[in-house]
Amino acid sequence: MTLPNERGSALIITLMLLVILTAIGIYAISISTTEMSIAIQSKTGTAMLNAAEAGTSHGIDQIPNPLTDCVVALPGNTSYVVSTAGTPNFTIRPGYGANFAFQDFNIVARGMVPSGFAGSRGIAAVVIYGPQAIGTMY
Repeated sequence: MTLPNERGSALIITLMLLVILTAIGIYAISISTTEMSIAIQSKTGTAMLNAAEAGTSHGIDQIPNPLTDCVVALPGNTSYVVSTAGTPNFTIRPGYGANFAFQDFNIVARGMVPSGFAGSRGIAAVVIYGPQAIGTMY
């Protein structure tokens, strides 16, 4: 036997539970979407940094022959651009005789990822090349 003022209370309680469960579901979806975005950005940043480091290593390996905007594609649609600039002349450093000299090289590498992502990471390195024998050695 039901009382007249209790008719439809089950329907109201059920609708309130559905609204609460829907809100929890929407919140869970937004959290997982945010987490996915963070993971993708972290992966992209790591790929850019690794590509820039690869470019720096490539530039160091090419010393003493300077590179100018050498573009190299890597797996995973990443790439790097590296350029090397050396000082025009060898210079004598303290602690070495007049027959030995050094040359400074500036290496700039920029790692890039596929065009769907914006940004790049750059690494600049200064490499001292030498000692090189110059002049007479007697």
